[in-house]
Amino acid sequence: MMPRVMIIDDDRLIRQGLATRLRCAGFDALATAHPDEALLLALRNRPDAILLDIDIPGFNGLDFHDCLRVTERGRDIPVIYLSGHATAANRAEAFRQGARAFISKPYEPHELIATLTGIIAADARRRSSNATRV
Repeated sequence: MMPRVMIIDDDRLIRQGLATRLRCAGFDALATAHPDEALLLALRNRPDAILLDIDIPGFNGLDFHDCLRVTERGRDIPVIYLSGHATAANRAEAFRQGARAFISKPYEPHELIATLTGIIAADARRRSSNATRV
């Protein structure tokens, strides 16, 4: 089964480009720019990771991450920030909230794929380890 990655970004071209790049690398990709739809999709589909922009008009990725973390189904979804607003304050806040990585735009495609692959694999090992202990 292909790992599923959700892309949340307001830029249509970035969403489409990321989705295409991820599909070519063997991932299933869901993409949206709308916060309500994003939360619903994340909780309904339980992606293996979320690529999240910080600054979306009318929506803050950090606030979305907060909303996701308080849900039972969403709290353990790995979140990777992909943002052009890579300030020290944004990075610090993202990691304080539990981000697994922060990648600056413009991004290096190989770095993005390697980061996603490593985080998804580590998360699968952690879940498998926890399941065998129970």
